[in-house]
Amino acid sequence: MRHSFIKFAAAIFAAHALITSQAMADTSIKFLNDWRWEGQAAPLLLANKGYFQAEKLSVSLTPGTGSGATVAKVASGEFDMGLGDFSSLIEHAAKNPATAPPVAVYMVYERTPSSLFIRKASGADKPTQLAGKKLGAPPFDGGRKLWPAFADAAQTGVVIWQNVDAAKREEMFAKGELDGITGFYFTTMLNIEKQGMSGSAYTVYPFHELGLRVYGNAILVNPKFLAEHPKEVGSFVKAYHAALKATLSNTREAMKAVKEMDANADEQFEWRRARLAFDTFVNTPTVQETGMGYIDMKRVQSNIDVVVAAYKLPSKPTAKSIARADFVPSK
Repeated sequence: MRHSFIKFAAAIFAAHALITSQAMADTSIKFLNDWRWEGQAAPLLLANKGYFQAEKLSVSLTPGTGSGATVAKVASGEFDMGLGDFSSLIEHAAKNPATAPPVAVYMVYERTPSSLFIRKASGADKPTQLAGKKLGAPPFDGGRKLWPAFADAAQTGVVIWQNVDAAKREEMFAKGELDGITGFYFTTMLNIEKQGMSGSAYTVYPFHELGLRVYGNAILVNPKFLAEHPKEVGSFVKAYHAALKATLSNTREAMKAVKEMDANADEQFEWRRARLAFDTFVNTPTVQETGMGYIDMKRVQSNIDVVVAAYKLPSKPTAKSIARADFVPSK
């Protein structure tokens, strides 16, 4: 009798220990980046070197293939969270109105990094001189998709678009095969430099400088994961926020995390890329007023209106279906 009781008590204790250990275990999060491990990804990589762990999170990081592709993979549940383009999020929600879309919980790029690059040798030095000129970009490029809104704001006139491979875009531009291209400011600019083209040979126009106030990349969460793990999402944002501040404070030190992830990375080159991204699109005058990561829900609605019109989308999602402002730490 006593032996049976001891076995019963031991079983109860083991079950309790199992439940306790499961409760104490770190929450696993599958995160998809927007692109390769370059300088601008330093905050994410740095966060995974102690910041996430301090919040009891076990985060697996995967490099992305484009900020638009991230939206679809977070939406499908293949990844719990990711860094994706906000305009692409609006597009996905508009094209899939019957399905809950990913939700933006932290705005990393306060402005879209989409920019226009014009060869001075083309005879055009500003957007108003582009009518009839040949521009190139992949069909999925964010700047190209936003072009109708930018063209209206910048009064470009009608241009001739050529589909080009993303890997060949800057090379064709440098060789003079294209009068202009669109691309992310901090990626395309350095890729042009790698092609041997001097910065004095072209002019760059970030879309935001001509009045297109569209958000850039945001931290996105799968809706099911958000409903089941709101506390953990808050912890993720808290950790990322702290790592982003640390990266801005000491960017050269943060580049070590990039180097550890990619042994072939040039730390000096990636430092330059990171500062181009951070100084122009992350730590903007607006962010200095509102705080990093801040999501303005009125601006979200304005972005929806702009993107739906530019992309000619079949429906218009609501602001509250694609963004939440309550996860962002106070300034």
